[in-house]
Amino acid sequence: MDEQKWNISEETLKVAFGKLEIDAIYYPLFVEKATKALNDIAIGYDPEQDDIDDSLEIATKFMNIYIGQIDAGLSETWAETYADHRIGEDVDDSAWEAFKAVDKSRGYKEAKTELVPFARFLDDDPSFVENYAYFFIYKWTIEDVKEFTRIQKSLIEKGKSEVYAREYALHHNSTPDDNFCHLFASKFEECINKGFGTDKAYTIAEAYENLYEEYWSEDNNLLGIEAHNGYMKGFEYAIDNDIDSPKIFAEEYEKAYLHSLFPDKEEPPCKIKGKYDDIISKLLANKA
Repeated sequence: MDEQKWNISEETLKVAFGKLEIDAIYYPLFVEKATKALNDIAIGYDPEQDDIDDSLEIATKFMNIYIGQIDAGLSETWAETYADHRIGEDVDDSAWEAFKAVDKSRGYKEAKTELVPFARFLDDDPSFVENYAYFFIYKWTIEDVKEFTRIQKSLIEKGKSEVYAREYALHHNSTPDDNFCHLFASKFEECINKGFGTDKAYTIAEAYENLYEEYWSEDNNLLGIEAHNGYMKGFEYAIDNDIDSPKIFAEEYEKAYLHSLFPDKEEPPCKIKGKYDDIISKLLANKA
């Protein structure tokens, strides 16, 4: 036997809907949501007046959220799904559910077109809108994007380049340490200015940050500094020239580089011929 479906009187529905002061075209949707809410509440017993009042309150909240999304330029699919979830969930989760609903019904490309108007609904700052639309698919929260935007704008106002500011703010999201953010962003910017592509610049900047994190505090002296310089010179050359083992190349280059700078302090590189000896010898001969 089918479960009984409870209904709210037409008069009660119209009074509640009239308080919303919205277009009558939304009345059927209001009735649908109020009726569903009542049947979700009154399971296995006759609904009381409090249940009806609660159902009308849920439908009213839904409509206010729904109309807000429609007025902001969002589609009906987005607006309905967002409003359904927003009643009991936070903004980030509700937006994600709405995005998935549009993706399922109209495709990923159409779902992405919803992100700019939704971002403007949240905050009309152009930088925030651009960043939110980009980072949404990576599951960044609104607060993540606001913090990224704040840091990015602050650095640009201080005279930093857009490349540096973006990478610093991006790195801050995963590694909120100012020193490491600066190391990564500055090396990335340096690589871009040298003509490296984005992927190679990331690889080099990451290696630079890791090298600093692992060794710099222990080797903060002239020899240690030059050891790091030698390693990074070798690593950059290896990445730039697509050498298959950049770490091995960098390690061999570092040893040879240090010996060329400190012949009295550093033992010469191992007498066993290294994989990249010939290339490194030529580079050092040319003061690479």
